[in-house]
Amino acid sequence: MDGENVDLICIGAGFAGLTAALRARQLGLSVIVLERQSEPKQYNNSRITTGVFHVASNDVRLGPEKLIEAINIETQNYAKPDLVRAIAENAARVVDWLKEQGVSIEHETSMAYVAGRAHLVLTPARAMRAGLDWHGKGGDRTLGVLEDKLIDLGGRILRGVEVAKLVMAEGVCVGLDARHDGHMLRFGAKAVVVADGGFQANLAMLKDTVTPQPDRIKVRATPSGTGDGIRMARDVGARITEVGAFYGHIQAREAMHDDRLWPYPNIDIAATGSIVVDGSGNRFVDEGRGAVFITNAIAKLADPLSASVVLSRKIWDEVATQGVSPPNPELTKNGGVLIEGADLATIARTIDVPGAALAATIANYNAAVKSRAIDRLTPIRTEKKAKAHVIEAPYCAIKVCAGVTNTMGGIDIDADAHVLADDGKPIPGLYAAGSTTGGLEGGPNVGYVGGIVKAFVLGLCAGEAAARDSR
Repeated sequence: MDGENVDLICIGAGFAGLTAALRARQLGLSVIVLERQSEPKQYNNSRITTGVFHVASNDVRLGPEKLIEAINIETQNYAKPDLVRAIAENAARVVDWLKEQGVSIEHETSMAYVAGRAHLVLTPARAMRAGLDWHGKGGDRTLGVLEDKLIDLGGRILRGVEVAKLVMAEGVCVGLDARHDGHMLRFGAKAVVVADGGFQANLAMLKDTVTPQPDRIKVRATPSGTGDGIRMARDVGARITEVGAFYGHIQAREAMHDDRLWPYPNIDIAATGSIVVDGSGNRFVDEGRGAVFITNAIAKLADPLSASVVLSRKIWDEVATQGVSPPNPELTKNGGVLIEGADLATIARTIDVPGAALAATIANYNAAVKSRAIDRLTPIRTEKKAKAHVIEAPYCAIKVCAGVTNTMGGIDIDADAHVLADDGKPIPGLYAAGSTTGGLEGGPNVGYVGGIVKAFVLGLCAGEAAARDSR
C-alpha cells in the first residue's frame, strides 16, 4: 500500500527528530514525523531527561573556540573536527532558537552537578532523585512545545508507525517502508532524517559491542532505544562508527531490581574519590578519569556484577555528601546497602573477594597516594576528574552495577548531518541526528560531549541542510 509523499520524513519524535522536522517546516518543507510508539506522550529519553545543556561539561555560551578546545580535551581528539565545530558553533544558537519557539530554558544553579558548574536547563527542572517524575517537567514540556509548533505550521506526527527499512533508488534515499495497523506502507520523501536514538535497550547489540553480559547491567533509560535506525542505515550502505562506548552512571547493585535506586542516586562521587575493585579484589580502572569511564569499564568486566566500590568512612562522610543527589544519604534512604567494617577482612567477606588480595590492593594504593606516586599504580590512577584519597579504617563498601543511559557511536555523518557511505561521500537524501549518530563521542577516553546539545544541534543542522539541499 502507498503512504504519503512529502519533502521530509523524520524517524523518531524525540528532541532530535522534532527539531529537524520543525526547522525544515519553518524553511518551507512539507514534513511528517513517524513515531513507533502510539501513546500521545511516547516514553523516550527526551521526555525523562534532566535537561542540562552543556558541551563537555562547559557552558554552551562559552564561545566556539573554547568549546572546540573543551571537546578535544574531553575526547582526546577522537571527535571528528567538522562535528566538533558544528556543535561548538551552534550550541548557543540552538538555545536561542528553542527559546524563540517557546521552550523554557533557565540558568539553574541547583543543577551544578556537571563538573561543579551551573548550566542552562530545560525547566521546570526534574528532580535528581529516585523515580522518574517527568510529568510536566522540562523534557516533557519541551516535546509538547515542539510538537504543537510543528502542527500549527502544518507539519504532521503519525504515531504507532514502525519503520522497517529505507528505500533507495539509484543511490538516493527516496523514502521508507513502515508498518501501521498491520499494513505495510511506503512513504515517499525527498529527504529522510534518522533520529530514533541509540541502542541501549537492544541486548543483542549491547552484547556485540558494549558488554559480554548485557543482562547484568542496568538500562538506566527508557526501552525505546533499540538501534533500528543504525541497522537500517547500515543496510543501505551507511558507514557506522565505533560503537563500543556509552554514557551512563555507576549505580548501586540493588538498582538491578529495585526502582527506588535509579536513575538516582548514583555512586559516581564515591567511586571517583576512592577505588573500584573486581571480583578478585583488584583495581581494574583509573578512577580519576571519571564516572562515565568507570561505568564503561565495569560493563566490560567478564562479570559486570562483580564490581564494588571500597572507601573509608571518612570519604563517605566528607566526599559522598557532595553534589545534587549525593549517595550519602540517598543510597541508604532509598533501600541501598552501605557495607561497613572495622577491618578489611570484614569488607572482603561481605563483597565476596579474597581478603589478602583486597588488603594488598589497599596497601599499594595508599602508599602511592601518600607518596604522590599514583601514576606508578597498575592500572594508573590520575586525578583528571577527581582527587585520590587515602582509604583507611573504618571502611565502607558498596556493591555496584553499570547503568547505561545512551550509547555512543552509530551512523557516520558530516557537519550538516548528511549520512556518509563507506567511501566517505554523503548518501543523497539521507540524514541522521542525535544519539543514533557517531563520530563525536566515545573513543579511548569514552569522551562525553552532552546528549541534550547533541540532539538539538544535530537536529537543527539536519533540518536546515535538508531545506538547502531541496533547493
